[in-house]
Amino acid sequence: MNMRKPIFFILSALLVPLFQQSATAAVKVVLARNPRAINERNVCNALETARLFDRALLELTAAKTHEEAWKMLGLIASDTVAIKLNCNNWTIALNPHRELIDALCRSLQSVIPANRIIIYDNPEAALIKSGFSINRSAVGVRFFGTDHGDGFDAGERLTRIISATASKVINLASLKCVEEDMVASLFLKNHIGSLLPEDMPKCHNDPDFLAEVSSRPSIKNKTILNLCDGLRGSYRRGVPWYWGGIIMSKDAVAGEAAALQVINEKRQKEKLPPLAEPEALRIAEIKYRLGSRVRDVVQTKIEM
Repeated sequence: MNMRKPIFFILSALLVPLFQQSATAAVKVVLARNPRAINERNVCNALETARLFDRALLELTAAKTHEEAWKMLGLIASDTVAIKLNCNNWTIALNPHRELIDALCRSLQSVIPANRIIIYDNPEAALIKSGFSINRSAVGVRFFGTDHGDGFDAGERLTRIISATASKVINLASLKCVEEDMVASLFLKNHIGSLLPEDMPKCHNDPDFLAEVSSRPSIKNKTILNLCDGLRGSYRRGVPWYWGGIIMSKDAVAGEAAALQVINEKRQKEKLPPLAEPEALRIAEIKYRLGSRVRDVVQTKIEM
């Protein structure tokens, strides 16, 4: 089946034409949609979801194969990858879709074996409620919670799943609007489940703390991909929306800004006021230098 050609959008404070920009300076975000990947009963088509993921990954990296793509993102054969999910059902159940996770894990196995993939959230009960089976064995992809992991790192105050066990991290968030002061739950807030339990509430009322979490070495230095499951998301608090797509970037700040743009486009269609830019996102860029919201960001939009 033919696919439309990607449409390229340049968002640059300097308004520099695409072919004059430095290839190393550009931050790339891929927004890919496939209406056949999911229906409005929240049932995914595994084949179409895999096609969607594959297309986005190869577009992001300009690679020809999965193995080449992951190696370009920094993955090597000896790595262990931890994938942080968001299984929190606060305001609306937006559990990550198993079909997308399966596509991601199959792709990773072009470089590393299944047992060196760890999928986690906090608490473990949230994983179970979302339909995942706990697996701590030496066979297959591992699934477990931070409350049943290897404890927490005293210095970084993060789960040892990412500070000690994993050498690479993938941030898999959901396209979730919560409105009010927090605005949305996307890449920055996703790591609330990587924190010591007593630190988790700080993410709800302290934007500087929320931004700072992603600057901790085990997150900042190990993250190779930020992936947003937007197959089913929300554009207003508690209201489901089948966007039918995913957002992918190496840059969490650029990826989150793009996700907010997607939500606001839907809100405009529904005659709702736009969401304000979260203060934590601005702090993440300016104070902690975690990425770029707009400057030198290249968005690639794919409609399948």
